Amino acid sequence: MSNTAAQGLPPPPPNLRESQLRAAVAERDEVITQQSQQLVQLQSTVNELSEQLQRLKDQVLEAQRKRFGQSSERGRYLQEDLFHPLEAPTPEQDEEEAAAQAPTKRRKTQPPRGRRALPPELPRETMRYDYDDETRAQLEAQNGGPLEEIGVDVTETLEYAPGHLYVKRHEVPKYAIRGDQGERTIVSPPRPSPPIPGAQVGASLLAHTVISKFADHLPLNRISQQLARDGYDVPRQRLCDYVLLSASVLAPLADLIRQDALASPVLHSDDTTVPQLEKGRRQTRTCRLWLYLGRGREDGIIPVFYDYTTNRSQEGPLEHLRDYQGYLQADAYAGYLNAERTQAALIWCACWSHARRPFEKIARKHKQRGRVHLIMKLITAIYQVESRLRRQGINDPELIRQERQRRTVPILKRLRRLLDRILPSLPPRGEFAGAIRYTLNHWQALLRFTEDGRLEPDNKRGERALRGVCVSRKNWNFTGSENGGHALAILLTLLETCKQNGVNPRHYLIDVLERIQDHPANRLQELLPYHWAPLAQSCGEHASTE
Repeated sequence: MSNTAAQGLPPPPPNLRESQLRAAVAERDEVITQQSQQLVQLQSTVNELSEQLQRLKDQVLEAQRKRFGQSSERGRYLQEDLFHPLEAPTPEQDEEEAAAQAPTKRRKTQPPRGRRALPPELPRETMRYDYDDETRAQLEAQNGGPLEEIGVDVTETLEYAPGHLYVKRHEVPKYAIRGDQGERTIVSPPRPSPPIPGAQVGASLLAHTVISKFADHLPLNRISQQLARDGYDVPRQRLCDYVLLSASVLAPLADLIRQDALASPVLHSDDTTVPQLEKGRRQTRTCRLWLYLGRGREDGIIPVFYDYTTNRSQEGPLEHLRDYQGYLQADAYAGYLNAERTQAALIWCACWSHARRPFEKIARKHKQRGRVHLIMKLITAIYQVESRLRRQGINDPELIRQERQRRTVPILKRLRRLLDRILPSLPPRGEFAGAIRYTLNHWQALLRFTEDGRLEPDNKRGERALRGVCVSRKNWNFTGSENGGHALAILLTLLETCKQNGVNPRHYLIDVLERIQDHPANRLQELLPYHWAPLAQSCGEHASTE
């Protein structure tokens, strides 16, 4: 008998120990549940931090690649088989279509070796090296008579004479004439108006300053130092005034170029940043320079217009594109998309270069062949078709459209099936999935270049027109004010239009700056770069050789 019974105490309830055990088990289960939830949260946090760390690593590597690595986006994606085993052409496809979807890589031809002949149109200066009188007399005495010249060895070298300053005297004679009644009157012949009234500067120096800054990417202080070495010190602030005044004189021509660009059936558009000083702020303000490049015109001209805005708001592009009718080739900026939604006559064409870049970045990280490399091969095949058309010299838009329908459209169909199959198997927040979603979201706009031969697969033409701005920005760093930004846009409009239409910008600016003040306002179209014809007597460029 137990001690409890011995002491005469009542026995414990039979289910007391069982209830305590159940309470302990329930408490343990609750602790386990809480710990499991904490583990899930911690694991989720670890995954998010790992993804964030990987993104930061990718950003660092991408920044290092942009600064130190290869800038070209070309890749050898057609060296091996074009198609993945799951995407191999079916036997039903004809050989011609299969060949079109996997164009062969063109072997680069070696340039001819040896020296190139110097252009015959360059002026020649002859330097003759002959014996002096004493040596010639000795040789003639030894020869027993005068030396007989039997030939001349000629070697040509390319030389350069640095620029030099000169002063042009503008003389206007005065004549005294007498009238019928003997009164005396002073008359003078008319003189052309100067490019900038009241300024002690001619058209050639204005053109040199503008071209050196915006075409040769030199800041004004270096141009000032250059002029000082050539004989006359022109302060940087005075050169800045010359640039602003030149832009105000040429502004009507830039507006006419804008009208011609917006009247083109195909319009390329893009933008880039331009830092601007702002009074009262220690840091520069990030402004925007917008490009509008017209193509596809029947007259063959290529007008290029730049616009300057203090922000990246949609008002700027929407203002210019408000009445535009035609194809707009640009990236997926919201302003372009809204312009397409509000205007039935505007058709936005997406850029394959923007769709390709995310896949190219992923392919650089994964050296082994995978799904992203297959996508890159198919996109490269699209560009190979374009290269073949250029090599064959096909320029007719209708023939280009037919070739794209026959060769490029099957590649695009195969690419769409591949993207639809890969996307469900990827993490939704991953970089690969984001690249595929961008392509699929704009798929119809990416296909539009196959509908018209005047279009191009991407907006590289517009990006190339902004490349000079990026080079200049590293030298002159910023614009001094909003007026300086607008002057930048005006002068770049004229210089890039000259470049696109094969016009020498130096000859053009000298001639136009000398004529524009006296030119009739209703005939300013004659002074546009693609309509410009220089006068027979142009004094600005040739006077420097006197």
